[in-house]
Amino acid sequence: MPIHGLDHMLVTIAVGMIAAQIGKRALWAIPSAFTVAVLLGGILNLMGIPMPLVEWGILASIVVFGGLLTAGSRISLALTAVVVALFAAMHGNALIANDGFVHNFPVFIAGCLFSAVVLQAIGIGLGLGLQKFSKLLVYRYAGFAMIAAAAVIGIFPDVNNCVLSLIEKGGH
Repeated sequence: MPIHGLDHMLVTIAVGMIAAQIGKRALWAIPSAFTVAVLLGGILNLMGIPMPLVEWGILASIVVFGGLLTAGSRISLALTAVVVALFAAMHGNALIANDGFVHNFPVFIAGCLFSAVVLQAIGIGLGLGLQKFSKLLVYRYAGFAMIAAAAVIGIFPDVNNCVLSLIEKGGH
């Protein structure tokens, strides 16, 4: 369910862009760290272990991932993977919950992970496509746009619900 809100979508696409920006091993390492951590965060929640301040962590992830995009590939792959994984666990903890609405958890979790992989692939495609332009400048603009989006979401939290509402109406 990364397609559940603008915050989750932005972060998941940014993961792919960050991987593309770093390149080489990051193209599989960063998305893998994200996907595994989303799953682990969700499993923690299913076990009754919610993460503290998860909504604030999700909002912070937009800012941090925007910062990673603006910083370029100057940060090590290992540190980037750890930061991505920590925030991904928060996203997974919020997305995969035993709230009574899901009747088939294995299918739901597979759908969550599949949609996360698709959004990361879109991010990788965007990132690789943007490299045709002034690489550093375009990534900086994307990073600043993410930080601006975090401010909008922080001030107007219902923006996330608008995205979900638009998706649901599109399916009718």
